[in-house]
Order: sequence, then C-alpha cells, then structure tokens
Amino acid sequence: MYILKRIMVALDLTDMDDTLIRYAAFISTQSTIEKVIFIHTEKSLEIPAELMEGMEREVVPTESSIRTLIQEKVMTYFRELPGLEVEVQVMEGGPVKEMLKLSKREQVNLLLVGRKLHLRGSGVLPQKLLRTGKVSVLFVPENNEPKLSKAVVATDFSEYSLMALDRMLHSAINRPSMAIECLHVYEVPSGYITLGESYKSFDIRMQGFANEKFEQVLQKFPELQDRASLRLVKQEYNDDLGEVIVLEAKRSKADLLVIGAKGKSTAALFIVGSVTEKILRYDDNIPLLVFRDENEEVGFLDALLDA
Repeated sequence: MYILKRIMVALDLTDMDDTLIRYAAFISTQSTIEKVIFIHTEKSLEIPAELMEGMEREVVPTESSIRTLIQEKVMTYFRELPGLEVEVQVMEGGPVKEMLKLSKREQVNLLLVGRKLHLRGSGVLPQKLLRTGKVSVLFVPENNEPKLSKAVVATDFSEYSLMALDRMLHSAINRPSMAIECLHVYEVPSGYITLGESYKSFDIRMQGFANEKFEQVLQKFPELQDRASLRLVKQEYNDDLGEVIVLEAKRSKADLLVIGAKGKSTAALFIVGSVTEKILRYDDNIPLLVFRDENEEVGFLDALLDA
C-alpha cells in the first residue's frame, strides 16, 4: 500500500514560499506524514569578493543566513506540529538535479513546488520536473488557501489513473469528508460509421461502457461507494484534452485535480506535449497532484542523477 510519509518542499525565497509552507503544514496534520524537507538551491552560494569591500559588519555565510531565514518562516506554520521531523537543506547546484537527487536519497514520496502566475520567477521548474522526475509532484498555485473538500480525479480507467486514485485514497491528501469526482473525458471515434451505427447511438454506447468501468472501480475501492461520482464529458474533435480537463475541474469547483502520469521512455524524456504538461499550461488556480510510478525504469535518468 502507498503511504505518504516523506514530502519535500521546493523554496525560492519569494512570496511563493509562504503558500508552499502553509500547504505543507496543512497536509502534514495527517498522521501518516513523518518528515518534511524544505530545500532551496542556488547556482552559487559565494558572494564575489569585490562586492564585500567596504562592508563594516561581519558577513554571515550565505548558506547559514538562508537556512536561518527559512527556518524562521517554517516555524510560523509548523510550531503546532511538534511530533513531525522538519529539515531545511540549502544546496549549491542546479535546482532540478539537486532536488531529484535528494528526493531519491531521502525516499521522498511527494514533492511540492509552486505554480507561479504573477510572482517573480521564470516558472520553468514545473515543466522540467515533469519531464525528468519519477517522484510524484504537487503543483500549488500562488496565493492558494489550503482546502480539501472536493477532488477531481481525471481517469481513462487505465492502470495509471487507477494508481492515482488508489494513492490519493491511501495518503495524507485524503480526507474522510472529501467528495471525489472521477472525470472521464471521452471522444467518439470516427470509425463508428463503419459499424453501421449512428453517431448518437455510438455515443450512448460509449457512455454505457464508461459507467460499467466506473462500477468496476467502485468494486475495487469500496470506500468510494458513498462519496464518489462519475462525470462524463465528451471531447469534440478540435478540443485540447488538457484544457477540457482543467475547465471541467473548475466547473466542479475542485480543490484538487489529480492525475496519474505514465513515465516517458529514454528517447522521449525531453519531448514537450504530454497531457500532463497541457493540464499544467491551462491550470492557473487549482492544485495539481501528479502521481508517478517511482518503480518505472528510466535508466538514463538514474545514471544522470548518480553522476
């Protein structure tokens, strides 16, 4: 069983940090969380000597001053969680590589990163993590207020979408009172015409198929019986699947959007265009939880991180 025990939070010393620390504290109130690691990375922690000339006061090493700054902010939200192990790491190097190396070493289950819209910063980190990481990622929009009354789980009834549902139900993200909507976006294939059926009748057939699959999901996860529902949305020919999923999650007033992402092959590691990336492109105000299978083999990535 997947149990969320260790989470890591990526900080960049902007106002985004308050949102991330607050959200981390919110989900850490669940008893399964044992350790929270806060990480900040800089390409270089050294201040050029010429910039130090003429300064009268003693200069505290950059790493120590950053760590103290983060610790003070963290304690604002974590002071009431004394039984939780909290660690602050300030590291030198590329942010993606250092985060993924540390998450592998610490056996982190979930990585929290910010989703910036207006705040300072490039906002390219989420895309890089999606392309190269095996750890599950929770993207939290700026200024988000933690709330988990309703979650929308995008499902195509594949093993990856069922994995996402299973992990959410058995992790600290889950709340007993949280309503869960399984969103299934389907498309009527053009080949229906060769079967001698009308568009409408084949559309009804596909809806019936989805309802049967959902009944199988309820049998697999009995705890969903009283709080889960299925929402069917038809994707028209020119619709972008990522945009449709985000739009329907907004219409449902979701507090969380959950998806299961299939890992990419070595040859396709850096190709843009996955449904997950498209969802992230359109999602500007709903926390997005992307579950990955950390046991998937991505040999090139492992070699890169171990280098």
